[in-house]
Amino acid sequence: MSRHFLYFLKMKSVVTPHFPRIVFEKNEKLLYNPVLKKRFVNRPEERVRLRWVEYILNQTDHLKSRIGFELPVALPQKENQLRADLILYTRDMKPLALIECKAPSVRLSQSVAEQAARYNTAVGAPYICLTNGITDFWFKTDSEKQHSSESPLNEIASPDELNILRDSAWWASRGFLSDESATPLNKRLVEIMNYAMSLDEELDIRYLNFKDSPLPYGLNHYFALLRMDAEYKLAITIMGKEGEDPILAAILNRAGKNEGLLIINLTKCSMQEADSGHLLVAGDESVFPAHNKLPIFTHRFNPSIVDNLPAFLMRFF
Repeated sequence: MSRHFLYFLKMKSVVTPHFPRIVFEKNEKLLYNPVLKKRFVNRPEERVRLRWVEYILNQTDHLKSRIGFELPVALPQKENQLRADLILYTRDMKPLALIECKAPSVRLSQSVAEQAARYNTAVGAPYICLTNGITDFWFKTDSEKQHSSESPLNEIASPDELNILRDSAWWASRGFLSDESATPLNKRLVEIMNYAMSLDEELDIRYLNFKDSPLPYGLNHYFALLRMDAEYKLAITIMGKEGEDPILAAILNRAGKNEGLLIINLTKCSMQEADSGHLLVAGDESVFPAHNKLPIFTHRFNPSIVDNLPAFLMRFF
């Protein structure tokens, strides 16, 4: 890192419970930027940047008019201008923080930090954040003498609450539900997701890509990753698309290799239909009534069922 900046804070990324808005073009997922009101190709770096936008808009008091995107950065001895991912400005429009977004697979190394520091020679922000959506590293200038264990956004952030209601419309706009209306099914799924993905939740949430999928719109989505024991991991998500039934997908991974895929049609499961569950293991497919082993549509919402959801799903494999 440049000698003009000092590392002072490493933390689990603040964007963990936030997800970018998506727009379907046929069966392709595109990302939607609510500030620029533009669509973007669904790339890892863009997903991280838009998760930061969601955090800033929905968990802080920072105004959208003070967020800068891909602003040109002219560096000495550079023929082409570079672009900074995100720049946050103060109320008097002075740079507050430069946020450099990398894909979750990118290690936040010394070279990444030095790149951000070079960008900041032209920006002049007192703070730099390096983020891959999993971990945030904060740096500040030498001139900022006051040492702190908090990011500069903490003063305007709401660590324990959101500024928006995560209702069925919110979850549908992020690809977790098929319909924005408050149907009985959606109300139950909203209860489940709001409980499972609360702000103080320590879930490991990752976006997973799959080349092959039995779903017409793919399995590429945000999954909660859970270690079941020393050998097995389980990835779980709920997802949907307008015109399609919402589904619960679970992928069983053993020693780094995906061994099974469980797909539960949640509409059919709520109606106790016989073909609500599909299991694919080693090329074999079975169909069964999922409600027999998955009691998530009981009369009242039961948090303990969500807590034990991984164990319920393991019964199917």
